[in-house]
Amino acid sequence: MAGLLRDTRFAVRQLRRNLGFTIAATVMLAVAICANSTVFSWINGTMLHPIPGARHTGELVSVMRGAWSTSPTPPLSYLDYRDLRDQNQSLTGLLAYHSDWITLTRAGAAPERIYIGNVSANFFDVLGVKPLLGRFFLPEEETRPDAQPYVVLGYSIWKTRYAGDPQIVGKTIEIARHPVTVIGVAPEGFIGAAPGLRDDAWLTLNPLGTNEYGLTHRSINFLIVLGRLRPGMSREQATKDLETIMRRIVAAYPNDHLGTNTITLDPMWRSPFGANGYMAATLPILMAIAGVVLLLTCANVATLMLVRFVSRRREIAIRQSLGAQRVQLVRQMVLEGVILSTGAGALALLLTSLTAKTFARFIPANSNPIALNGTVDQNVVIGIAVLAALASVLSGVFPAWRSSHVPASEALKDESSSISGSSHNRRLLSGLVVAQIALSLALLVTSGLFLQTLRHLAAGDPGFEQDHVLTVSVGLYTAGYSSEEVDAICHKILDRVAVLPTVTVASLTDWMPMNFSRKTDDAYPEGYAPRPHESLEVQHAEVTPRYFETLGVPILEGRDFAQYDNQTAPRVAIVDETAAKRFWPGQDPVGKRLHIGNSVATVIGVVKNTKHEFMNERPAPMVYMSYFQRGFETIVQVKTRGNPEDIAPAVERTIHEIDGRAPVFDVRTMRETTQMATIFAVMQSTFAGILAAIALVLATTGIYGVVAYRTAFRTHEIGIRIALGASPGDVQRLVLLQGLSLTAIGLSLGLALSFSVTHFIAAFLYGVGANDPLTVIVVVVLLGAMSLLACYFPARRATRIDPVAAIRAS
Repeated sequence: MAGLLRDTRFAVRQLRRNLGFTIAATVMLAVAICANSTVFSWINGTMLHPIPGARHTGELVSVMRGAWSTSPTPPLSYLDYRDLRDQNQSLTGLLAYHSDWITLTRAGAAPERIYIGNVSANFFDVLGVKPLLGRFFLPEEETRPDAQPYVVLGYSIWKTRYAGDPQIVGKTIEIARHPVTVIGVAPEGFIGAAPGLRDDAWLTLNPLGTNEYGLTHRSINFLIVLGRLRPGMSREQATKDLETIMRRIVAAYPNDHLGTNTITLDPMWRSPFGANGYMAATLPILMAIAGVVLLLTCANVATLMLVRFVSRRREIAIRQSLGAQRVQLVRQMVLEGVILSTGAGALALLLTSLTAKTFARFIPANSNPIALNGTVDQNVVIGIAVLAALASVLSGVFPAWRSSHVPASEALKDESSSISGSSHNRRLLSGLVVAQIALSLALLVTSGLFLQTLRHLAAGDPGFEQDHVLTVSVGLYTAGYSSEEVDAICHKILDRVAVLPTVTVASLTDWMPMNFSRKTDDAYPEGYAPRPHESLEVQHAEVTPRYFETLGVPILEGRDFAQYDNQTAPRVAIVDETAAKRFWPGQDPVGKRLHIGNSVATVIGVVKNTKHEFMNERPAPMVYMSYFQRGFETIVQVKTRGNPEDIAPAVERTIHEIDGRAPVFDVRTMRETTQMATIFAVMQSTFAGILAAIALVLATTGIYGVVAYRTAFRTHEIGIRIALGASPGDVQRLVLLQGLSLTAIGLSLGLALSFSVTHFIAAFLYGVGANDPLTVIVVVVLLGAMSLLACYFPARRATRIDPVAAIRAS
């Protein structure tokens, strides 16, 4: 122990003697470790902790019925859920929930929209959550409509809306103009069962008696289902168990299960219900990019460490000749790397505590109850410690081990030629530089592809108007208005808003494109014979007349919806080009019948395709229904001749003049609304761009350092060359060639590496290929130019060497 302390003190003294190197190396390693720990904190806050506050989330699985999708709709009806829950042998519990917006109302107070979960009675028990106050739901309360239903409040809304009232249990509050009794408060940190989404409160599945139809019909799929595996039971075994039950259900009720009915169980870290379906695809890519930067940084620091050890080799050889053991000398050199990495890890932890919270900044303002951010806990601290240890090995241990292999006699005999000029050290330094250039090129190409994707996404045409459209949400149904009241208010909104100054057209819908909102249902077209196991899931939206005019979507065939397409009229639908070509190829779809949801609609028109979720999505069938026949949400869309933000106050004022109690929210331009569709591209391009810039600097400084170092040790040789008649141009070419040869090798290896790795990100690109030649050429030219610049300065210094002084010094 005494020897270790003595060696540690010696290592600290060596680092203090070269304070510039110490600070530079520590900062470089800290930034690289911070990049990795920041992404890991995002993974930790989402994928590793998918349901904060729940017990043993590794045992939980989400249940998917039908074709797997990254953003599926609720897959099960209540009766199917109940059969799976009661008949399975592989799960200790199976919960169900459905979340949606609702409004807290109270006489004399402004309405407040909250996101509420309608849950099965065992919801909290399966998750292993205990109440902070009161109790949770009882089994007999699951589907029973009560004269005064019960509600469980989330911790946040209990603290903010009700001031953390410790006597809240038993009190009555008003939700959607109905009195409800508070029976409990969830613990702090628990926000629901959907990863990345926040529930503010929880009700049972039929608290007001308005969902009786959904609870008694197997065709109504509205529940998301999670299960907890029994000890020793694998997901594969549980899948077979539920598949067996599902086949019995399908055989008994074939008309209610016409589509794909396969069962898929996903661990919660990649569950498609919530944000983790997207996080599991995006965050590992960012982690890989950050890992490359860490390797680059370690290579750069290892180069500097090796140069330091080589420059001290004569001193080390003398100590070795005087009796110092090689193990002790290597340990002293290793400790320098350990100290640097430890300091870098501590600094990275401080930086990560700040950068972990930047995740939420990538998410633009939107109407979704998103609760995503990084968390710094013991997992992140352990991760930083592991990264620091890895950096210590790569940047400290390896150079120390490598430099100790030069015999002491050789070092004492001729420092310059034997040490710096030895083939071992030359190859090692050259290899480190080549590796930095190759990794930098691959990272720069990846960054360039992401930046091009972002540019194409911003300039892409989604098929609808974005620049002159204002969207305004009005929570009528969620505030407890009856169907008759909603119908009357909606007609008045359309009439009054349409005549406002600068407004050219107004319409209503219950869905907005490219906003992470997705409404799907199985559709059964007349005369269409589906292939075996073919998914008949289609997206749908309810819209009023002139909706397509508002968004500038052309009607290609048939007619638009009309005012008379209401509850008393036959159901009608309009399909897009994709649906028309898929379901009725070579036929006229107008007049065809389509069974969707609980109704059969006649197709009255065909419209041009638009984007639904993302710009780079594959075309999927879309069905539009008449808003006044089955609409629910109320979203006003207003097209103006000028800036849509200018008309926003007048639209809000008009709605409140029609009904002063109507909750109005999410007043945004369509351009702002559709920004949600690009958040992952923004995240990828921003992160990759920043790290690519760091990689470019590291590669440039790396080649500069090696060329400058090798040139300095060739001072004697260069002096002789000049004395024998070499011109400044000859000397400059000599130095440039040694650096540019390394650059050429690095670029060649980097091209091969980039071509082999970019296909992994092909699915995330839009408007550009994975091996886009323009991107590759620009990156090669940029990296080559920076390398040439890095080699130029040592070459220019070499031309100024005084041959007499150089020879005399040797």
